[in-house]
Amino acid sequence: MKGNNLLLGLAVIAVIFSIIAAGLTFSSIDNLSSRITALAGGLSGTINLTIPTMVAINFTNNAVNFSFGQVTTGFGAAYLITTGSTGTVTNGNWTAQTGLIIENIGNVNISLNLSGQKTAAAFIGGTSPIYRWNVTGTGCLNSTGDGEAGLLKHIFYNVNTTSGFQPCTVLRYEAAVDEVRIDFNLTIPEDSKTGALIDTITATVVANNPS
Repeated sequence: MKGNNLLLGLAVIAVIFSIIAAGLTFSSIDNLSSRITALAGGLSGTINLTIPTMVAINFTNNAVNFSFGQVTTGFGAAYLITTGSTGTVTNGNWTAQTGLIIENIGNVNISLNLSGQKTAAAFIGGTSPIYRWNVTGTGCLNSTGDGEAGLLKHIFYNVNTTSGFQPCTVLRYEAAVDEVRIDFNLTIPEDSKTGALIDTITATVVANNPS
């Protein structure tokens, strides 16, 4: 009788182990099947970053300072021009200067507007003063021929103090073509104002990315 009970107990234990083994085998097969399915279907991941739009300019050369000077005796006026590598002064002893330089330091194209605060009469005074500027450079995307939007780059225009002067509809941001130069042409009559004569040039920009 005891022998039969022992055999029965061993049989029950064997059945239990068989059930556990079958469960483990099924679980292993199921996991393997999942891995095979994942490999067959492919896996995907993502990479993400955000770059904000930046509209910004910088005056790389932000001052034109002719310093002290006067019209040479015997001449009715002196002529100060900032073009070229050094600028020129004729009939006067001011220090020659080069023009202002504006650089697009943002990461989008921009429209550039310029304005001064004074007319020639208010800035220089005297008989027939001249206060003019022009804009040159390779930064304008829409340039046709010598000019942008009908403006000729080699022509000087009276400094605009009211509605603003837009010499560049689209100023690019790429490093090799992101600058424009503002040159000035001044005629200083012998009866001009005296003292420190100063005007402020303001540049305003907005993003402009043509399609």
